[in-house]
Amino acid sequence: MTFRAWLSCLLLPTLAACTTAAQRAEQRNAAQVNTQLGVNYARQGQYDLAVEKLQRAIEQDGSYAPAHSALAVIYQTRGESAAAEKEYRRALALDDNDSTVKSNFGVLLCERGKPEEARRYFMAVIADTRYPTPEQVWTNAGICAKKSSPEQAERDFREALRLKPDDRDALAQMAILSYEKQDFLRTRAFLQRYDLKTQATPELLSIAARTEMALGDRDGARDFARRIVQEFPESKEAATFSDWQP
Repeated sequence: MTFRAWLSCLLLPTLAACTTAAQRAEQRNAAQVNTQLGVNYARQGQYDLAVEKLQRAIEQDGSYAPAHSALAVIYQTRGESAAAEKEYRRALALDDNDSTVKSNFGVLLCERGKPEEARRYFMAVIADTRYPTPEQVWTNAGICAKKSSPEQAERDFREALRLKPDDRDALAQMAILSYEKQDFLRTRAFLQRYDLKTQATPELLSIAARTEMALGDRDGARDFARRIVQEFPESKEAATFSDWQP
């Protein structure tokens, strides 16, 4: 082998590496584009097209974590929980620093009956001081803990309210928890803080009606019952309260 031939061979691996790096950059860029298209389709409710684009992104670059996490959210939205869990785990294996993904995954794990693992993810998100809405994570952690430990759930909801005293989700959960414990004065207090005049649900109005009945305020109970029938006529609560006479 001449010196020139040896030198040419020496350069070949470097040239191949550069080509590979360029190809990888091109693949990553294509995956980013298709991921954004998928997210846009999902926001419009076009889930089939969204899945198609996200699967294409993963084909282009299987190591692009946002494609997996976006696909996980769509599967979760469509009730395909096993597929969602698989994509969440893949996304976090590729990028363990995304607290939004961990928070979403915690919700899914809770829905799938895995509260202990869900709580680990919730606590990891809370430990991230950059996460913008820790009160939501505390509330989700409390909802997940309710069945096995109402006491833990209450501590979680109170922590959410410590961070954001007017957080509606936490106030609603505390009202429900207090009602289940038949602590009607506290139930009333939490519902007043929630402010049913501006944002009510059939469930909370039902709790409010029964709470006022338990506290002896029949007029108040009737008012809440009337609102259920008028504002949510198709709800199961409306069927219950349509001819209710406290």
